[in-house]
Amino acid sequence: MITLSPEFEFCRAHKSDKKAIKRFYRRHSYSASFMGLDSCYLVKEQQEIIACVLQSQLLVENNQSLLHALVVDPAYRRQSIATSLLDYCCAFHPLTVCFAVPQLAPLYLSNNFQLAEPEQLSPLLAKRYLQYIKTKPELAIFIRDIKKNQQSRQNKLNK
Repeated sequence: MITLSPEFEFCRAHKSDKKAIKRFYRRHSYSASFMGLDSCYLVKEQQEIIACVLQSQLLVENNQSLLHALVVDPAYRRQSIATSLLDYCCAFHPLTVCFAVPQLAPLYLSNNFQLAEPEQLSPLLAKRYLQYIKTKPELAIFIRDIKKNQQSRQNKLNK
């Protein structure tokens, strides 16, 4: 558990949080389901969940994880909570993939994600993406690769 601000507590969820997480998603009209080898990351204020995101590691040997179900309570939006939560959970998952509607592109692009193509996905994630776009053809692929971003910064410093 890490506290990044005196007001908000950022933590990795425990099994005992599962009911509260499901209530949070229902309250915000979001149907999130746990799949694969999920990790859930929370932001709490005074023990109340105010933001949540899921990271699914679909295969143990695959290093790409799927970020989904990022929701911030409307009363807490525009406070950089989503940005802090993305940084927090991506620290545990250095190679993160997300499928999102174009309206969310500014959020992901400003948080070190890059637009990607299906060929850059693991076979399992590519298959899942192809299933999703049957019903939501506007979905874009975003990838955040912490190691690649660090190498790029180092190369710029060396020039």
